Amino acid sequence: MKTTKKRIIITIAAMVIVLIFFTLQGAVVIAFNLTGTAARLFPALVVWALVGAAFLFVRIIKMPLSEVGFRAPEKSSLKKLFFLIPLIAIALSGIIGGVDFSAGIDYIFACLCYTLAIAVSEEMFFRGIICDLWKSHEIKAILISSALFGACHALQAMANPDLIRTILAICFAFFYGIAFAQIFLLTKSILPGIILHAFHDFCSFIGKSLSSEADFILCAVQTILILIFIFAVHFRSFKKMKKQD
Repeated sequence: MKTTKKRIIITIAAMVIVLIFFTLQGAVVIAFNLTGTAARLFPALVVWALVGAAFLFVRIIKMPLSEVGFRAPEKSSLKKLFFLIPLIAIALSGIIGGVDFSAGIDYIFACLCYTLAIAVSEEMFFRGIICDLWKSHEIKAILISSALFGACHALQAMANPDLIRTILAICFAFFYGIAFAQIFLLTKSILPGIILHAFHDFCSFIGKSLSSEADFILCAVQTILILIFIFAVHFRSFKKMKKQD
């Protein structure tokens, strides 16, 4: 069992690594003025390097891969998969305006590579490492990992000059983090989170652009669906604990 001081140090180190690589992938796009397929493919290479760094980090802090979540979901949790319906609906809403094939199949493939890299790296760091570190206190584990997940996405969200949309995007990332932390703690695996995370990002990247008003409404609806998921899982857990008492 790691001490609180060690948990804090590991958590900060994990965040620094994530921020360095995500800042780097954004800098690559800006520095080389990348667009289209290149704007997805080259950052994908940087984020896949982050995946490699995650495995190295796990080795350094001596966490077994099974503890990080590289294991099959617990069988007892599989019957609760209907709780994932709101998250699947959120992911599919990214292509509510249709799929944009105008950039070509190579762009879609680049998006797939990029979103898989993002999903694997973020689920490893935020759920597999950070959430697992604090799992002795479940609520604390969920809130710490989700707050840091939201903070990581705050820089990207703040690039939008619309304050309300920025706040909504940060809130969405925070609640999304709570949902994925719940999935991780429920299944003891990061594999469902990786699949859903990648699916969500992939749909958002290949979906046709919506009007500013429609995009705002979509983000608000997605946030509501996330909250439905969170409360559904929380209610089930509370009900289970009450029965045990």
